[in-house]
Amino acid sequence: MVEALQRPLRSAIRNACQNASQQRQPALAITAASVPRMNLLSAFARYSPHMNANLWFGLTKKSILGLGAAIECTGHGADRFTDVSARWHDLIKNAVTEGDTAPVALGGFRFDTACPASPMWAGFADGALVIPRVTILQNGAEYCRIVAADYAPPGADADARIRNICSGFNIGENERNMPPPEQEGHISIFDSGNARKQWQNLVHNALDAISRGLAKKIVAARMIRATSTTPFAVPNIVKRLHAKNPQATVFAFGRCGTYFVGATPEILITAKERSFQTMALAGSAPRSGDPARDAELGQALLVSDKDRIEHDFVVQAVLRSLQPHCETLVADSAPSLHKLHKVQHLITHFKGNLSSGQNLLDIVAHLHPTPAVGGAPTEFALAFLREYEGIDRGWYAGPVGWLDAENNGEFMVALRSGVICGENAALFAGCGLVANSDPDMEYQETRFKFSTMLDGLCLTHGDGE
Repeated sequence: MVEALQRPLRSAIRNACQNASQQRQPALAITAASVPRMNLLSAFARYSPHMNANLWFGLTKKSILGLGAAIECTGHGADRFTDVSARWHDLIKNAVTEGDTAPVALGGFRFDTACPASPMWAGFADGALVIPRVTILQNGAEYCRIVAADYAPPGADADARIRNICSGFNIGENERNMPPPEQEGHISIFDSGNARKQWQNLVHNALDAISRGLAKKIVAARMIRATSTTPFAVPNIVKRLHAKNPQATVFAFGRCGTYFVGATPEILITAKERSFQTMALAGSAPRSGDPARDAELGQALLVSDKDRIEHDFVVQAVLRSLQPHCETLVADSAPSLHKLHKVQHLITHFKGNLSSGQNLLDIVAHLHPTPAVGGAPTEFALAFLREYEGIDRGWYAGPVGWLDAENNGEFMVALRSGVICGENAALFAGCGLVANSDPDMEYQETRFKFSTMLDGLCLTHGDGE
């Protein structure tokens, strides 16, 4: 443990233990110190094989690494957002803090709790925000902030708890430089032999529902699997995703040896106190290495009736979700192009100020799921996906992110992502279906969306399919 953190940590934990005994309930202790800038990938590579770690490289240039867990706020079922919010606000209200410290929590939420859960998502609750034992925060300055936390029960031995934290996190010079990459095995990609036919049936069923007026848009996803001859090196994957996707938020959430990893371009909401930004991101086209061809693809996307209709469903849903909770709300007058490494999208930006009394998790609950990841109308689209999609999305396409005690934070829609456990991985990709969608073209869209994670695994898109 960094020397500058040990003295205030002792004071905070001792006070928390005293409060816990007096109030006969556990108490949260929080303290922080500023230290020279660290390499978060190096620290992630060092600690992630031995404990749950949560890594975040955000679009606001804020980077966060959370190690271990002091306490996790969880929620279940349809009430997962309100459950987590209530638990989080209760914890921070009663926390014992030393210095100007804002507790930070990281985590995510299940896309659809009415969909049966599969074993690959074991450890990922319907909703979970973890307050790490140690959090390292960086935002481009020469120094970073290290926050230490402990959740002390009544009658706890304060000195023993202090020793446990200090001995478990010997953070320092080892985190200045990235260690050599881990050795990686041969990777194979597997898709079912009738994947294309299954997809065509899914799309035809969706188009039938749309033609009968039951839905305006349905966002369907599919999953492919990957295996490696050695356990996947998650730090290597995260490093590649971070290097190749500068306009995306790169994340890794660890639970019991399983990691949910991705590089998502889609903001659900970012907030600084009461001011916020968000986006509508829908309508997709591939990129090209030839600038002229790339411009042609982008222009075709801008004038595509199908993609503009799909995009407008999202724009209108975001406006409906936000307007009752905002003092001010401004949106772009027309969509523009958002160009990523392998994909370009139609994008509309929003910004504004939340009404007094609104907190970040309230807004996340109102926004999710947008028609960009579910469909319109929402309830029919979700019911359709439960019946026909045939995969457990888990946290894929759900909100993931971080927040602090001052109502700052950022939540993204978890796209371009996959679940990694040992030698096995499951990757997800989807696309929006509207009237006149073509099943083969939509299948190709999922293929180029898979390429983000396939590049992270160090594979080209054609491997295994």
